[in-house]
Amino acid sequence: MARPDTERPVRDLRMSRRCLTGRIALSAGGNAAFESSLERDWLIALDFDPTVVSIRVQPFSIQYEDDGRRRRYTPDILAEAVLPNGRRVTTVYEVKPLDELRSDWCSYRARFKAAVRHCRAQGWRFKIVTEREIRTPYVVNAKFLRRYRTIPEQIYTAQQLAYTLKALGETTPQALLAAAYLTDEKRMAALPELWRLVSIRQVSAILTEPLTMRSPIWLPAG
Repeated sequence: MARPDTERPVRDLRMSRRCLTGRIALSAGGNAAFESSLERDWLIALDFDPTVVSIRVQPFSIQYEDDGRRRRYTPDILAEAVLPNGRRVTTVYEVKPLDELRSDWCSYRARFKAAVRHCRAQGWRFKIVTEREIRTPYVVNAKFLRRYRTIPEQIYTAQQLAYTLKALGETTPQALLAAAYLTDEKRMAALPELWRLVSIRQVSAILTEPLTMRSPIWLPAG
């Protein structure tokens, strides 16, 4: 779960009439600012990733030369992740629409090369992400599920769902609720708790595919 962004961006985030700007609340508290819908959605994806422990926007600036002129570049996001093997990985992201990246590549190339050099020197990774990586079922699922992370836990409902899921083995949300409760009213009341369990990974699902009432779900190993 991502830590709040406790460091201010190195430059003020621009307000724009052409782009969507605002802030998203991070799951561990605090918030992160964005300057486009792509940035917003990538921040949501990072915040939903259980391995990501820290998110910073506009984390630093570097100086570089292009056509004999001294220029300044500030990447969009820095995220730290702790992998299951315990290794800590820091990745710096630049978020760009694909058509803009293609049309303006010549003007971006020098800054991105400078960013790669800087990140390598720090032992970090530099990655450019576009709508190809962002406009995915995973991000749609993250947007849907993250709202359930903060709802109050229904302890007895969670226990009933876990008990029934253990007995059934791999199943679907629809089948699990039908097996756990006799009436539609009780099934509908239990559904938010089921999505909460999926959102915090206490119930597993294939989040890279569209999540529906017929999607496979199961209890994680261990």
